[in-house]
Amino acid sequence: MSTVSAEFIVDFLPRDVRRRGVLATSRRRSMLLLGLLGAMVVGVACHSWNRFHEAEARRGVSLALTTNATKVDDVIDRLAGEQRELHRYLSVYDRLALPVEQSDIVATITNLMPDRTSLSMLRMEVKESTAGKGPEGAAGAKPVAAPSGVGNVRTPAPSRWMEITIRGYAQDNADLYEFERKLANTKPFAAVTVSENKPTDIARGRIQEFAVNCRIDLDVQYVRPGGSPVVSIAKGGAQ
Repeated sequence: MSTVSAEFIVDFLPRDVRRRGVLATSRRRSMLLLGLLGAMVVGVACHSWNRFHEAEARRGVSLALTTNATKVDDVIDRLAGEQRELHRYLSVYDRLALPVEQSDIVATITNLMPDRTSLSMLRMEVKESTAGKGPEGAAGAKPVAAPSGVGNVRTPAPSRWMEITIRGYAQDNADLYEFERKLANTKPFAAVTVSENKPTDIARGRIQEFAVNCRIDLDVQYVRPGGSPVVSIAKGGAQ
C-alpha cells in the first residue's frame, strides 16, 4: 500500500508587500551592477590615459633623437665637404705654388751661404703629420717642440712642413757656423741644426764637409686683431 504525501507552502504576506520586496531586491542588484560597470569604465579610462601619455613621451623622445641625428649628419657632411675642399686646395698648391716657392728657397739659401762655402746637395721634402703620429712618424707620439736655432727658442712642431737638408763644403768651422746663424735668423727657416760636420782632405788642404737640416712651416694661423693665434690649419704658404 503506497503512501502519497503533499507539501503546502502558505504565504501569509500580502501581495503588495511581496511585490515591494521583489522591486527593492531588483533595484539593489541593478545599483550594484551599475557601480561595478562604472568602476570598470573609470579604470579602463585611467589606464588608457596613462598609456596615451607614455606614448606621447616616447614619441617626443623619438622626435628629439631624430632631429638631433639630422643636425649631427649635417655637421658631419659639412666637415667632410670642408675637408675635401682643403685637400683640393693643398693638391693645387703642391702642383703650382710649391715649385715656385721652392725656387725662391733655393735662391735664398745660396745667397745666405758665405763666400768660402759651396753647395753639393739640397733636398726639400713636404711632410705631414697623420692622426695618432707625431712629426717624427712615431705612433702615439705627441707633437713636440722643435728648436728654432738661435737662442735655443723652441716652437711647436707644425702639422705640415717642408724638411730641408743642405749638404756642402766650408773652408772652416767659422764659415759653417756663420751660415747656420744667417739661416736661423732668416724667415721662414726654423729648427736649423748642423747634423754633420767632418774634416775632409783635398789637394789644396783641408775643408769641412757639413750637413745642415732645417724646417719651413706650411701652416696658416688665424690671429685675432692684436691677440694670439686662434686656430692653425694645414695649408701651404707662409704665415
